[in-house]
Parts: sequence; structure tokens; C-alpha cells
Amino acid sequence: MSKSKLIVSWTLRILISIGFLLASLGKLTNNPSVIEMFQNWGFPNGFYFIIGLIELLLAIAILIPKVLKYAMIGMTSILIGAMGTHIVNDPIGQLIRPILFLIALGGIYMLNFYQQKS
Repeated sequence: MSKSKLIVSWTLRILISIGFLLASLGKLTNNPSVIEMFQNWGFPNGFYFIIGLIELLLAIAILIPKVLKYAMIGMTSILIGAMGTHIVNDPIGQLIRPILFLIALGGIYMLNFYQQKS
């Protein structure tokens, strides 16, 4: 991988990691507004904590090269679930963040795993 591709890949990975870390904090600290959101969405009590823990683990995992692919699969799953939740329960504007994260994950995939045929 060229140096510029490596820099872009790591930049995207760090940004996504920060985003997932920040998203996990409200859930892991039992923020009342987060708990209320999850209740309004119809999820069982404590589900927010499970999602927060998964987000925290994925925020770390995406920075570990050996598990990058698995972290990306996990993040994609969480983001698709978030999109489904937002489509059903929230204004359409709530889809912007998960879509941007999915685009960034696509970029990481292209930079790290996609091989052009020569």
C-alpha cells in the first residue's frame, strides 16, 4: 500500500473510532436521554448498554490491523441496525451520520482489501 493510501486509511479509521467511542459514552454512562431514546424506540431495558459496549469494543478493534476486517463487519452491522431504527422512528435526517460512517468504511475497505485486476 502506498504511503498516501496508508495515511488516508488510518485517518478514516481514527475518525470512525472516535465516532464510535463518543457514541458509546452516552450508553455506557447511563445518560438519561439515551435511555429514554432506547425506551421510545421499543428496545428492552439495558439494550443501550449492550450496544454501547459493542461500540466501544469496535472503536478499539478498528485500530488493530489483524482484526480490521472483523471490526468493519461489526460496525457495518451496528450501522445498518441504527439506520433501520432511525428509518422507523426518527426524521430522515438522522440517517446522515450512519450513512457517512458506512461511506468511510467503504473507503477503508477499498484502501485495504480491494485489489484491482491488472
